[in-house]
Amino acid sequence: MSTFTTHPALVAPRAVVAAKRSSFNGASVVCAGVRAAPRAARRSTAVTRAGSGFSLETSNLIETGRGIKLLTEKECAVGVAFYPDFAYNAEGGVAPGTITNVNVDGKVAINFDCVNVSIPAIDGATADVMGLPLPPLFRAEIVPQSMVGFIEKSTGKVELEIDADVILSAKPLYTSASVRVPLTLTSETSWGATRSARGKRLDSEGRCVLVAVARVPPVSDLAVSAAMMLPSDVLVALQCRFELVVGGKQVSGK
Repeated sequence: MSTFTTHPALVAPRAVVAAKRSSFNGASVVCAGVRAAPRAARRSTAVTRAGSGFSLETSNLIETGRGIKLLTEKECAVGVAFYPDFAYNAEGGVAPGTITNVNVDGKVAINFDCVNVSIPAIDGATADVMGLPLPPLFRAEIVPQSMVGFIEKSTGKVELEIDADVILSAKPLYTSASVRVPLTLTSETSWGATRSARGKRLDSEGRCVLVAVARVPPVSDLAVSAAMMLPSDVLVALQCRFELVVGGKQVSGK
């Protein structure tokens, strides 16, 4: 039984993309160079979005108290300041949550259990820059402190508010203090001072591309501020999949 359905004509075709042009599932991703639009130096990550008309066919399963999981997949991207974007493999990430409300308009509110959220660290095993692996000792860990959001059943729009601590390290030589980064992950468009990104709404398989651009101010750790060129924009683009938990089993799309 399919949990996520949409009219076939509304699902963007699966396209192949790369590092400056990465292969996002069902969407085209373009990471423009630091050369900017006339107004400002803005790097842009554009993701072709599936049209509206998304619906959750098995609506009897979408109820308050129902378990739901957000899973992250391969071929994601992370960008900081004016550095080239990192190609990031987030496969294996999982955020278990609970549906807390379904209103009359079909807006599904979700609260995630941050204690059990697992996000792959960004390091030489999961990320590269322009095809080159990150330095062997470098590692960035992402630890969510709060995570809530919603899905609109009628459109497939997704929006998640996340407060996460980011810890940079080059162990055993150095570990930074945590840097708090608030993110609004969205299937729509996210704008920053120097970067922008456009996501993709849920498709027939429960997949979407969620993007966020957040402005991070300088922090007390001078090494981190210098390395990240703070204040600067941080970009996140994640390929994700939602699955319902029914009777202890996960129910996904087709």
